[in-house]
Order: sequence, then structure tokens, then C-alpha cells
Amino acid sequence: MTDSLHRVVNALNEIAETSLVWPRGLINAGGPHRVLTGTLFPVSIGEDECAVFGRLIECFRPEHTFIIGNAFGFSSCYIADMMRQHGGRSVVTLDSEVEGRGKACAQIARQLADKLELELLKNKRGQSPNDTSRVIETDRHDLVFIDANHAHPHVTHDFHGILPFTHEQTIFVWHDFWLPGIVPCLRVAETQGFKWLWLPTSCEMVLGVRDEAVFAELQKMFPEGVENQEPHSLLLGSAILAKELIRQAWDVISRPVLSRWNSNTRLRGDA
Repeated sequence: MTDSLHRVVNALNEIAETSLVWPRGLINAGGPHRVLTGTLFPVSIGEDECAVFGRLIECFRPEHTFIIGNAFGFSSCYIADMMRQHGGRSVVTLDSEVEGRGKACAQIARQLADKLELELLKNKRGQSPNDTSRVIETDRHDLVFIDANHAHPHVTHDFHGILPFTHEQTIFVWHDFWLPGIVPCLRVAETQGFKWLWLPTSCEMVLGVRDEAVFAELQKMFPEGVENQEPHSLLLGSAILAKELIRQAWDVISRPVLSRWNSNTRLRGDA
């Protein structure tokens, strides 16, 4: 665990109760991921996926980052903490604050940023792409992370909304390649001159950029990546979501029951 990740995890644990999910990864080896205890969603990116952002920031030193989808702020705070160490100037997030316990998540995200004293990070409420032009603070973002509504065509709308505020060397990161909205967006990105690289992280990240020299550098950094990876079956996403909903729902239901049972067992033992 890097220093930045350690800081973020410790600060989050002081603010909110979280639980680990997918401790060994979801689609590929990786993880763990986090949720607010007692909730099914949203789920944070994995620690292995934080490491990808860490390498990108160390190598390319983005000054301005825009993040679509923030939940309880785990990834944005990690990105901002890393950027603070490497000359970053601003990180702006845009989140509708409706997924899961939306308002509670947003409050935790802001508390986390405050606790870590991340002055470069600003969390803003709104809908992408309708509010994108309103909340941005620069017209030249160097890093963009799209991780909000993964259904089609929402991902593509997110992409179109932020594209005018980027440049040829801007690196786009998509999360959850296995979900149905990502590949259609990547096909649209290709028409805009993007090349993209799939990474075998826990939930499958994709890195895309228009500049060929930057893309070549990404390929050197991530030799395990695959250019233009074949999409999964459309049934995969539904099957995984159904399985995870059942598993996490069982965890939420059974945890208090098991806790009471353990307490009763200890009381009988003391007697």
C-alpha cells in the first residue's frame, strides 16, 4: 500500500464505517474494493486500480483532472493526494449524488477531502453532461476519469460532455469495461481519433488518448494491456451484477444476525 493510499484509507476509516468487497478482485485478480457498511452500492475502485492512477500521475504529472462519478470520494481523494505530490493544480468531480445513499456519500466525500486537506479537490453536485460546462474550472484537462452511470448511452454522453475541454494528450480513463455502456463509448472515441488500451485490473480499466506518442508510452508502462480488447458477452454484466447483488444482500442481512449470535455465545461462555 502506497503512502497516498494509506493516508486515504486511514482517513476514510476515521470518518465512516466501510467493508471490503471483492478482496481478490471481481473480473480479474486485484482489489480489494470498499463499500459503506450496510450498503450494496456504490463500490469503490480497487486498490490495484488506485495503483494504475498512481503510475499515470507519476509519469504524466497532470495539472488538471476531471472526474465524472465520485460516490464517497475514495478514488478522487487518492488521485488528488497523488497529484498534490506531483505538481497537480486542480481536481474537480461531478456527481449527481443519487446512487446508493447519495447525500450521505457526498457528505463523506467532502469530509474526506477536508480531513486530508486536499485544497486542490473540489466536489460538485450536478448531472453529466448537462452541468459539465458549468462546473469545470479550466478548458484544458490533462486527465479525465469516467465512472458514473455505466449504461448506454450515458457513458457516451459523459464523454461528449467533457471532450471539448480536453486536448490531444489528455488521458481518458474508463472503469468497468465489463459493463455494457463502455464499449459503445470506446467506438465513438475511436471516431474522434482515440486509441485505447484495456487493462486486466479487478474491474477492467481502459486508458485512451489521441496522441500516438502518449499511447505508445502507455503501452510501455502497461505491457499486460490489450489494444482494442474484444468485448464481453452482453450477458456477463447482468450475470455478475445479479450474483453480486445476492451475495452483498446476504452479507447485509446476515451480518447483524451473526453479530448477535456471537454476542450470545460469548455471554453463555462467560456464564
